[in-house]
Amino acid sequence: MTRLDLTEQETLTLIAILESSLSELITETAATENREFREMLKDKKKFIRELLEKLRGNP
Repeated sequence: MTRLDLTEQETLTLIAILESSLSELITETAATENREFREMLKDKKKFIRELLEKLRGNP
């Protein structure tokens, strides 16, 4: 397992980047018609949501 020690500013920046990516994925998921691609995007959204929970202190 890899562990990162981030400053508060680094954590906040990473959260902002992940939230932006999540927003883009939500839009992209809604726009895609390819079922396999949609499932891959759903997996990415789930992964990003889990990372955000950890970064916010909700493991």
